[in-house]
Amino acid sequence: MKEWLTDFTTFRLGGACRELATVSDAQAAADILRGWNAAGVPWRVMGGGSNLLVADAGIPEAVLRVFSALPDCRLDDGLLVASAGTALDELARFAAEEGRSGLGFAAGIPGTVGGGICGNAGAFGSALGDVLTRVEVLTRAGGTKLLPRAALTFGYRASSLPAAGAVVTRAWFRTEPGDRAQLRAEREDVLAMRRTKHPDWRILPTAGSFFKNLPPETAGGPRRAAGKYLEQAGAKSMRAGGAYVFEKHANIVIAGPGTTAADVAELAARMAAAVKERFGFDLEPEVRFWGDV
Repeated sequence: MKEWLTDFTTFRLGGACRELATVSDAQAAADILRGWNAAGVPWRVMGGGSNLLVADAGIPEAVLRVFSALPDCRLDDGLLVASAGTALDELARFAAEEGRSGLGFAAGIPGTVGGGICGNAGAFGSALGDVLTRVEVLTRAGGTKLLPRAALTFGYRASSLPAAGAVVTRAWFRTEPGDRAQLRAEREDVLAMRRTKHPDWRILPTAGSFFKNLPPETAGGPRRAAGKYLEQAGAKSMRAGGAYVFEKHANIVIAGPGTTAADVAELAARMAAAVKERFGFDLEPEVRFWGDV
């Protein structure tokens, strides 16, 4: 039975998929995949849908949604273990409450652990690939593998997992002992900082930063914020249909009432074109496009 993906992305946009199955554990995911494979059903994987723009016409594949409404985290000999469906913010919260440092940068990042690892989510110069030690995955055939960090490749907002067709089911992260009170305070500081320049995706439909930040000007330096160039190119005044650029951050697109995925794609294209015209370089989307957007 077809199911609309509108309710499962933070943009709250997109048409239907062939079938949608939400799972929170590896065994359930493996059973679903084996069934789809046996029936010849093509499929894709999603997590929290926080970095995704689905076409208005939908997609022909089935979708495996690895998501858990309740966090599944524990400590294992100094490592923090979390299920793929656990929200990234809950992972950061758990680490702080347990007095473990190293994951504070993930506070407030929408999406799930599994999706975050596949996209190497991060903030403030740190990313999940920096602290990952191993990951449990399902292969396209539905078998289970435990992969060490050394078997994976991570880049800026990218990893080798999607190309391999692997479905993350659980992950182990390296942490260090820390002061609980200090870690809680640092978490609150990060959340407060996010509130000053980022919209609450629960209220304003968005996928966060639309374009990736640019490589450093000098080796070892910080990445250059795409938002700075977008603002100088006049992006904050742009809109297409119901889609518009967030007033506090030129790299964030909001889907206002009546917005379509095509509106968002058109607005993003205009934003990138303005930067290309003024500065001469191309912006690369951080948001993934599903279907003919």
